[in-house]
Amino acid sequence: MGLLKSLWRGFVGGADFTQLVTERFILEDKLLKITMPVSNIATEEPPKEVNYPYRSNYWFGQKQKTHTHETYVHIYTELWMYLPIIGILPSSEYGMQGCTFRIKKNPDGVNALDNEALGVWVIQEYDEYYNDPIPGDKARGCNTELRAEMSRHTTLSDEVMAEQLEAYISGSGYPPIPDATTVQINNTEWVFYQLVNPRLRSRKDMYCLGLDEGHYLVVRFSHRVDRSDKHKKWRKAANQTQQRVMEMVSLTDYVAEDRQLLLTNDTSSVE
Repeated sequence: MGLLKSLWRGFVGGADFTQLVTERFILEDKLLKITMPVSNIATEEPPKEVNYPYRSNYWFGQKQKTHTHETYVHIYTELWMYLPIIGILPSSEYGMQGCTFRIKKNPDGVNALDNEALGVWVIQEYDEYYNDPIPGDKARGCNTELRAEMSRHTTLSDEVMAEQLEAYISGSGYPPIPDATTVQINNTEWVFYQLVNPRLRSRKDMYCLGLDEGHYLVVRFSHRVDRSDKHKKWRKAANQTQQRVMEMVSLTDYVAEDRQLLLTNDTSSVE
């Protein structure tokens, strides 16, 4: 039956909802409950931290990581590979889907509990970073550098220059992304936006939910396409996985009994 299903779908792997894992995390006065399929990739996981006192500036500064335009505190990640039914080459994977939970800070003047303001900010953060007039490391100001390179081609007309620049940023930089929207999942309104490039099939889907005025939760789904000719085989399954996982995310108030239970199961120390 498993082989017949794989032949019908055109791939093996992906998320298996008959094998679920449930994790719980304390986010100050909230309890985050995550239920999702276990990873089909063998990895060595570090000790799981349970308590996330993100309102402490010292704690946040010690735990935060920066990758390109995003600075965040990592909470949890699961990954699922999509593979050919018969793997011939060592690197014959169709692609990979990842789900990561993070906590991010928003700047003063932006209320993360205001979905409209949060939606404007997440797009602004992206645009300002890659179009920073002073380029730096971690791709900061990447588009600015590309514009400077194109400006050396003085023989091009303004119209051709604009077309070439758009193509150059799309191919080598960070093109504009669609505006954020809101989506309702289990009576909770999330801010949703996508990190997409029109030239690529890979994408990142981001769901954001305010924790307090200065912080928000991010659920990040990455769709990494390794073989574009096989993308259609697993795209629908990956989208369904994304929706089902989001429907099993729970953020509620917690009681003292929950705190004691979780802390006794915490195998890591919290500063």
